[in-house]
Order: sequence, then C-alpha cells, then structure tokens
Amino acid sequence: MRQVVVVQNELLSPSVIGLGLTCTDELPIAFVPGQWVNLHVRTRSGEVEKRPYSIASAPDPAHPATIELAVTLVEDGQVSSALHAMKPGDTLQMDGPYGFFTREDHAAEDALLVGTGTGVAPLRSMLHAALSAPSGPRLTLLFGCRTPADILYRREIEALSNKHERFRFEPTLSRAEPAWQGRRGYVQTHLEELIPQLGRPHVYVCGLSNMVNSVRAVLKETLGYNRKQIHTERYD
Repeated sequence: MRQVVVVQNELLSPSVIGLGLTCTDELPIAFVPGQWVNLHVRTRSGEVEKRPYSIASAPDPAHPATIELAVTLVEDGQVSSALHAMKPGDTLQMDGPYGFFTREDHAAEDALLVGTGTGVAPLRSMLHAALSAPSGPRLTLLFGCRTPADILYRREIEALSNKHERFRFEPTLSRAEPAWQGRRGYVQTHLEELIPQLGRPHVYVCGLSNMVNSVRAVLKETLGYNRKQIHTERYD
C-alpha cells in the first residue's frame, strides 16, 4: 500500500474526470501500459472502499511517481463521488499495479485498440508508450462514445493522429447529431470494414462486458479470428 496525493482533477467530459496522482514517497510506480491500480477511498459514510482503475498515462521518466486515471461519476456511487470531489493536496491509499491486459508479448505487431467510455484509459496508456518510439507498428483506435462531448482526450488523440502517420483515430458515436461527419453506431458494427483494411491486427478491447462480448463474437464468428489475437479487459 502506498500513499498518493492528488495533483490534478480535470473535467474530461460531463461525467468523467482525469485524476492525477503522485506517490508521496516519490518512488517510481513501475507499471506496464494496460495495467490498473486499486484506490482506497473514504466515503461520506466514513467507510474506506476499494475500487480498481486502469492507468490512463504512459510511464514517464520525467515524472516516474505520477499516474493519471479516468473516473466516471456513477449515479449514487459513493467512491466515484468522493474522487470527483477531491482537490489537489488531498491524499488516499493505493495498491498495485496489477493486470495482464498489455501489449508486451506483441509490441512489434500492428494493433487495433477498441474502447468505449473510460475503457479508453488503458488504450491511451498503450498509445502514448508506443508512439514515444521513433518507429513501430501501425496502431488504430476505434473509440465508441454517445456524443462528441463524451470523446475523452479528443484534442490530444487527434493531435497524435495528425503527428504520427502510423496512428489512425476512428471515433464512432451512438447518439450522433446530423452535423457529425464521422462514424456512427456501436464499435462492433465497424469491425468488418476496418479489419481487412488493417491487415488483421491483434485486437485489444476494453469496456463493459456487453460491448466486449459483442466485439469478440464478430471477430471470432464473422472474421475468423483466433482467440490468441483477441485481448480483453472488462470493467464490470
């Protein structure tokens, strides 16, 4: 268990904050992009509750004791409410990192990253880490949201796609207004078009179970994917 201090609480969307945490002992947090940590949060009732959150930032040699998380405000959720109310200087306990949802074994191979909501957090970590190298595999992010306001890290990810030829950003909206010129509908509806274009890359999927299961079904049953090419992380 380590103590962390809040160094940033930034609104990313109407319901999601970006939380920056630094270990008070200033020792590095050794993690692999895609992993998660547990936060131990004191709620209004006075109880301390534990919740897992994927790390949304990549390892940063300039700030090795700092990580970023994306936290959705859950209706009647005491933990998320407490985290959303935190201010710089507030402290809490953390343990981890944990998890095997990483690209370590296939880092040199092309990848399609599929996420919805805060499921983009570990994918963002993977992206920043991979794109920090001068060369590498092709990466595509298929990010499903309801509205443009829900596209977390939009400007940052668009800037990455403009800067790196080997990175392609494909947001899709399930509640798009007529003016929206991008993809529409759920992420799984775009796989049959995208996969052949991308040369059947490894696929990394993060989000709620219904989405993850739907994506897996299309990949395996329609596109003939081997399970070893599908890597998933569920939030529920």
